Amino acid sequence: MLDPFTTWRRMLGAAASVATTGHRVSETLTAAQEVVARRTTMMQSPLTADYAELGRMIPEKLAAFSSAGAAVASEWWAMQAECLAEAQHAAAIAMRGRAPSLDEWTSLASRNASHALRMIERGAALGASAVAPIHRSATGNARRLRRKTAPV
Repeated sequence: MLDPFTTWRRMLGAAASVATTGHRVSETLTAAQEVVARRTTMMQSPLTADYAELGRMIPEKLAAFSSAGAAVASEWWAMQAECLAEAQHAAAIAMRGRAPSLDEWTSLASRNASHALRMIERGAALGASAVAPIHRSATGNARRLRRKTAPV
């Protein structure tokens, strides 16, 4: 059974994870804006364009978004499996042909509270795992392009 302090600590941890993910999204958007500006200036003159740099654009996006999609799909399926297991447990209690005992109700309530808390944590982790590869790609590009080109 979860005690209230552990529950609140874990919920605050999930909230901190969501806040960190929001910060990473903001960094990603800023880095993407910088990368687009730098690459746009590279494309202005076809004779002096950095074609190696421009050739990276599609493959890096494909890799980042594929990794993000795979992470989301994997976590989503794991969450669905856990929800199904909880539904099967509740159905097994309901199908016993008798009213649940006080001990069974208490156990079910505790199990449901733990499950809800895990879903909150997993939802926060899902967002973080979705943003991570895109953030890594965008901020890495921004750093690399800063070293490579003059300020925009």
